[in-house]
Amino acid sequence: MRNLVQECLLATLLPLVTLPALMLPGCAGADFGSELSAKPKTHALDHSQGTTLRLPQDEPFAIASFEAQQAADLGGTAKGEAHADAAGNADASAEVSAGGQASGSFQLGHAFRNKTERQMELAITVRFNYEYQLADAAPAQAADTSIGLKLYARDGQNRLLRNFDLLQHNAADGAAVRQAGEDFRFAVPVGPGELLHVFLSGRVVIAASHGRSGAGALRVSAFEIEVQTRPAPPVRTAGDERS
Repeated sequence: MRNLVQECLLATLLPLVTLPALMLPGCAGADFGSELSAKPKTHALDHSQGTTLRLPQDEPFAIASFEAQQAADLGGTAKGEAHADAAGNADASAEVSAGGQASGSFQLGHAFRNKTERQMELAITVRFNYEYQLADAAPAQAADTSIGLKLYARDGQNRLLRNFDLLQHNAADGAAVRQAGEDFRFAVPVGPGELLHVFLSGRVVIAASHGRSGAGALRVSAFEIEVQTRPAPPVRTAGDERS
C-alpha cells in the first residue's frame, strides 16, 4: 500500500494527463481556498468607531466565486458541481463511480478598506447554516473523499491574518449527514488605508482509484457578516511591561 507521500507525488504527476488543478484529499495542506480567485470590490469604512455594516442586508457580497472539475477513468463516471451567489448561498458536490476524480469549491465573503487616518479594529461576526453528507460505501470500494469548510481573513498585501478550521470530514471518518448553524466572532486590527478580506471557503474533493466510488456534498445558506468598527486597542510598550 502506498503511503501519503507517494500518493501526493503521484497526484503531482498524474494531473498533467487528467485534471491539472485537482488535488488529492490530504495532499495540499489545510489552507485550501485561502487565496482569493478574483480581486473583489471593497467597502470603504469612513469612521473608526460606531459603524455597523451588515451583509448581505446592506449590500451584496463582493466575494462569491465557485469552481468545479471532473475527470473519469475509462469505464467510470465523475461529476463535480459548485455554486455561490452574492445573497449568501453556496454549495459544492462531487461524485465518482468506478474510478476518477471530481471536486467542487466556493468562496463567499466581502472586502473592507479603512478609509480613515487612524488604525481601527473590526469586530466581525459570521453567521450561517450548513449541511453536508458523505455517502456510505463498502470499505473495499470506498473512494478517498474530503469535505472542508474554512474561514479566512487576509489583508491587502496578501498576508493571511486569520485561519479558522470550521469543518473537516474525510472518508476515513465514515459516512455522515449533518445540519448545523454557526455563530463565529473574532476581531482584526486594520491600519489607515489598509484592506481586509473576510471570506468562507468550502470544498468537496474525491479521488478514486479504478473500481472505487464515492459521493459528497456541502451546502451553506443564510450566510451573513456583521462588522462593527471600534478604536484599536493601544499597543503595549516595554515601558508598560516594567510599570
